Amino acid sequence: MGMEEMLKYLDALYANGDHNTAETHLLSWIEEAGMSGARLDLLTLYSELEGLYRVTNRVGQAVDLAERALALIDELGLTHTRHHVTALINCATSLVVQGNTDKALEMFRLALVLIKELGQQETYQAAALYNNISHCFLQKGDHVQALRYLEQALELVMSFQDSEQAIATTKASIALCLMALNRLDQAKQYILDVLHYYEKNMAEQDGHYSAALCAAGEYCWRKGDHKKAISYFERALDFNISYLGDSHGNEIIRKNIEKIKSTTEALHT
Repeated sequence: MGMEEMLKYLDALYANGDHNTAETHLLSWIEEAGMSGARLDLLTLYSELEGLYRVTNRVGQAVDLAERALALIDELGLTHTRHHVTALINCATSLVVQGNTDKALEMFRLALVLIKELGQQETYQAAALYNNISHCFLQKGDHVQALRYLEQALELVMSFQDSEQAIATTKASIALCLMALNRLDQAKQYILDVLHYYEKNMAEQDGHYSAALCAAGEYCWRKGDHKKAISYFERALDFNISYLGDSHGNEIIRKNIEKIKSTTEALHT
């Protein structure tokens, strides 16, 4: 079975939620690739298994595998190539989940430097890296730097064709940063833009719409309009339950609603 067939087979297993069978095959293929010296195939298989470990909450194993991939990149003389970029992004993504934000940030930044060296600075991958770096700064509580990278991401995606959804999701993130910095008037326009996009173009099961409604709810909460804030959060909750099912994210929304209601009651007693 060639690599293309392997990946198609894995996709079918993932679609059926059969992670155990996928892992068994990946471990077997990795062993075979190692024995046969197919080291480029080994890189691809490392990436697949790392992703599987990450989505099944085995983050420590994902990080270990990502570091093995980076070591192999070095052995093969593939530093400063697209393979290096992919390995860095994979490793940094796992590190973020693990909570090692500083090391992840360092890797994301290096990946961005390499993308620019490779002439790929005007691509969706570059925009995704700006978002990843912003997320790291958010984890560190540095909303100023987070906003800076989000604005770069927005400038980039606005230059692409058919990028309205990417623009909307980036604007929603910018609005949250602006609110954290208490720049509410600026946040308002971004929120209005995002809601306008989703209410005109929303596809069912698009979880970003829920995030936009929550951003609007937070804006209204910060402006003191508690009734409207509750309305937005309730719409987000209803949407999630209808299209995406119940999840941990819904519990956060419920807690926000209860917090606003408790505050409102306290103000009227």
